[in-house]
Amino acid sequence: MTGREAAMAISGALRLARFDLKGAFFFNATVKGFWNSFWVAAILAPLHLLEIMLVWQEEPATTQALRFFSVEAIMYVMGWTAFPLAMVYVCNWIDRSNRFLRFGIANNWTDLIVSAVFIPVQLAITLDLLTGTLMSALLAAVIVYAMALAWFIARYTLNLSGLAAAGVVILAVFINWIVRGFGETLIYAI
Repeated sequence: MTGREAAMAISGALRLARFDLKGAFFFNATVKGFWNSFWVAAILAPLHLLEIMLVWQEEPATTQALRFFSVEAIMYVMGWTAFPLAMVYVCNWIDRSNRFLRFGIANNWTDLIVSAVFIPVQLAITLDLLTGTLMSALLAAVIVYAMALAWFIARYTLNLSGLAAAGVVILAVFINWIVRGFGETLIYAI
């Protein structure tokens, strides 16, 4: 990926993060641009590693480190691939396959912005810097923002009704829940 493509994609993601639909047109909406958008996962990986290392400190002594970190790595990859894979089929089913690339690319790049907000909040919670009402309020605000942004992207990049876009968001949450549940089962299985 070129530096120009990355800069344009980040600019587009920042515009989308402000609910400006023009941001969707900053992306390289090609198959190559789609695969390049997964560089966001590589960019965020060190922050995710820091987060799981902090979580590891709280794990029971019976949890094996190799198992814990291996499963977390698998869940990270699954978290980045399961939803886009499901959306390929959903887009074909709802006759929006011609819009999938723009949706997938916008979704990946805006995850960089959402993570830039969410990960520091999550780290502050893990380190007990945020507790009680402030923690709950901040976490709720970040989650509501992330879901509203996901809805906005689905609605306008896929040209869906508000209800159908809500269905896409629910699917993303459901897939994330399945991946997390699968991973926790593997981590804590005896």
